Amino acid sequence: MSIDMPSTPDATIGTLPDPRLEDRVGPEPAAHGAGVQAVFNDESRDLPVYSAVHQLWYDVVGDRENEPGIAAVVDVDDLPWLEAPTPGREWVVKLSSSRWKAGTGTGDDYSAYYKYDLTFRERDEDGDLYKTGQACSLRVLPQFADLNYQDGSDLTLQYGEGSLVKCQTTWADSTEEVEGRMIDVLELVLDVDRGRLLADRDADSRRLTKVEAHHRFDIGWKRQVVETIDQTRELIAYGGMSEIDAHQKRQREGYLESLLDADRWHLLGYPRTSYDIELKCYQAAGWTEIPREDPAHHPKLEASFAGTDGDAALPHVDEWNEVLQTLREIVSSHLEWSGVGREELIADDYQPGPASPEYQYTHPGGRREQLRERYEAVGTEIHREALKANTQAVYDILRVVATESGASYDTLEERTGLARSTIRYHVSRLQETGVVEKVSNPVLVVFPSLAVLDEAEEILRRVYPDDQVDDMMDRAEERRERREARDDPSSVGGDQEETDDVDGAGDDDRADKDDRNTWRYFSETILEPHQLSNALEKGYLEPDHVRVRVDPYEWIDG
Repeated sequence: MSIDMPSTPDATIGTLPDPRLEDRVGPEPAAHGAGVQAVFNDESRDLPVYSAVHQLWYDVVGDRENEPGIAAVVDVDDLPWLEAPTPGREWVVKLSSSRWKAGTGTGDDYSAYYKYDLTFRERDEDGDLYKTGQACSLRVLPQFADLNYQDGSDLTLQYGEGSLVKCQTTWADSTEEVEGRMIDVLELVLDVDRGRLLADRDADSRRLTKVEAHHRFDIGWKRQVVETIDQTRELIAYGGMSEIDAHQKRQREGYLESLLDADRWHLLGYPRTSYDIELKCYQAAGWTEIPREDPAHHPKLEASFAGTDGDAALPHVDEWNEVLQTLREIVSSHLEWSGVGREELIADDYQPGPASPEYQYTHPGGRREQLRERYEAVGTEIHREALKANTQAVYDILRVVATESGASYDTLEERTGLARSTIRYHVSRLQETGVVEKVSNPVLVVFPSLAVLDEAEEILRRVYPDDQVDDMMDRAEERRERREARDDPSSVGGDQEETDDVDGAGDDDRADKDDRNTWRYFSETILEPHQLSNALEKGYLEPDHVRVRVDPYEWIDG
């Protein structure tokens, strides 16, 4: 692919080609975890829900050292949504508490309130509790007018006084199911009238706190799925205007898991939302020890509602279908981009996998063109960096990263001969322009995707076609010798070293040695004006390491 050099430093900042939306039919991702909240305006009742749970805690627990307590033993015939327990066990509701963010009083007189959790567990004959694939839990919190934070500021009651209840559960297909389970549990443990609860419930407070959709797929496709998530992250970031939180964990043959949390999915053609969406590929803990025949050996691709930014309101329960449809579209389209078809889906105890019912969804097309636009921009920046005037430092860094398919700072220091601070400076610049990424701890410098890695290898071969491994080794040794000579008081000409060893953050070994400092005219360094400004702003350069002649310019010195 030919590379046209851009004319401005901002050439890597661009927009994506508009996606083409296409109607598709595919296996419907399963609705997994779901959560809702509601405020019961019951402060005028003799015993609000929160106070009733507080009293229940004293009745069945009494002391935090005795937690958890058992709030109720469950008869599955009373709760049609609850499956029969494992033979030899019974369903119970455990009750526990933890300190909450608000209370009464201030300073030494401050007294925190507590939040209470009611959680379904299976219990065996010995009293041991077990978590299962079917889950349901309630969190109960106070919403009283006299509550404040420890610093004295008031607690904001968005939906009036009373009791805030949050319910999370699994395998619910509608908000009616989730809200029904919330009321069922409150009736069960508090013996409170259902009609009273429904009458006290604030309609506007009924909000979604959790929505998930997923497919489990054959482990042989994990690498492709993770690569697709990486590409999506790059596209969203390239499109701009996005808050992205990406986590990746590296294992021998790729990533164990990949997680992307972003708020601008509409850049790829999905509906514009007021909330963040998280997409992740993950597996059960210890999956390597689980036989391949067991569904738990295989990964899931899951999209979930990930909350809102700032003070934005959570989606109302009436928006459940729209939120779930968007999540399902994200799962389905990413599996299609990864080449995962119906036959690669894996069934388990809770969803049918390849036998999933069909559903209609909107698929964003034009991804190939979007990726081409993104990688051409990255390729252009790689080309620009590799051809830095008066230096091969950045070229050598990129070459090591490409050759090693990712390199640590130690490896870069050893292979290039550059000072650690020089390497950190250039890597930080390259990261800002999207050429490389830093992952893991200790830091590993990598290209953002396999496609970029392949592109980088081709570009670097073209930039210096005759450059051999021995040539780079010679440059590394020369750089080390120059630094040693520069730090040797008996040496002469130590200020004539090649400009590729100029440190963006200043060489820590010589920064405090005024009699051995090296100064140059700006035109003799490898920096461009915008890079100097950025280095100062980001703290890569100390302010007192930069001088400007001001006497000919009154407007500067004025």
